[in-house]
Amino acid sequence: MTTGHPRRDAMRVHVLRSAVMRAYFASQLAGLLGLPVRGPEAPGICGAASLAEATAGDISFVGTPKFFAVAAASQAGCLIALPAYEPSPGQAVIVSPQPRAHYAQVLGILFPPPVPSPGIHPTAIVSPDAHVDPTAEVGSWVTIGPESSIGPGVRIGPGCSVGGGVVIGACSVLHPRVTIYERVTLGCRVILHAGAVIGADGFGFEMAGGRYQKVPQVGRVDIGDDVEIGANTCVDRAALGVTVIGEGSKLDNGVHIAHNCQIGKHVVIAAQTGLAGGVTIGDYAIIGGQVGMGDKARVEARAIVGSGAGILTSKIVRAGEPVWGTPARPLRQYLRQLATLSRLAVRGTPGSRSGRNSGGDEV
Repeated sequence: MTTGHPRRDAMRVHVLRSAVMRAYFASQLAGLLGLPVRGPEAPGICGAASLAEATAGDISFVGTPKFFAVAAASQAGCLIALPAYEPSPGQAVIVSPQPRAHYAQVLGILFPPPVPSPGIHPTAIVSPDAHVDPTAEVGSWVTIGPESSIGPGVRIGPGCSVGGGVVIGACSVLHPRVTIYERVTLGCRVILHAGAVIGADGFGFEMAGGRYQKVPQVGRVDIGDDVEIGANTCVDRAALGVTVIGEGSKLDNGVHIAHNCQIGKHVVIAAQTGLAGGVTIGDYAIIGGQVGMGDKARVEARAIVGSGAGILTSKIVRAGEPVWGTPARPLRQYLRQLATLSRLAVRGTPGSRSGRNSGGDEV
């Protein structure tokens, strides 16, 4: 998927090139990707940049014919390009049916994540009943509660709070100031960005005697393998049972997942979206930014909900055509209604031919 913005579609990346950073030949990168390479050997690839700003030590990509001309003039040492791209003389090109996806893999090769520095910082407070794998890294001012289990290769950044009975799977990363309440389970390779809160109480209150009485939230949160959760996102524990974030799902910054929500596998949810209690989202669904969903709404697998849409309580979003607007409706219907409203507004504009009524008064 491209954005139509040259800088963004070229995946502009600026990093400092370390003296110890490994440089690759184009053929080596192609071999790691399992892709063919055209053109001369390109040694010394150790950085990444946009098509316009790349130099001989950089790799870039061209994922749409719209940028073929820009790619032909690029000074990049190596390009990842569609099969239809005809390289300029002297260009090394790794041929890919999905250049953006393979470029992302190359970035992971060139700029691997930090390797954990095993051990527990002297300022961390770890319960005697907790288990921390010897290969895990526990940063400064971290607290870990009783009966928690921290798996191999886990990195816990400064200031994180991990409650009792928490399980964190292998190679997961908690960035600074993440808070995990008690009885939360994280799978392997989970990434939680700064300020994320997992397992806080759901919003459960009952009016009794003229006052709101808190309903204890005694459920859990279960987060699958390879889930990534953005900064300041909140996932509430279930009132009873489990709030689930399925394997491979990605939540942007500032997302709210209420109690007892069931998020399927490989779901994408953009920023500032809020889900009320008991919402179910099927596998591979795509949810745009600033979407609101009422209690027990259901989004079918592979459905698409456009940005700013509102899903009313207990409504069902079917797979197929994307939905948009509030209340959410199929995109074509939404666009027709917008066009109709626009025409009505023009007709009612003072001074327009259709805006004059038979009585001679203008409104």
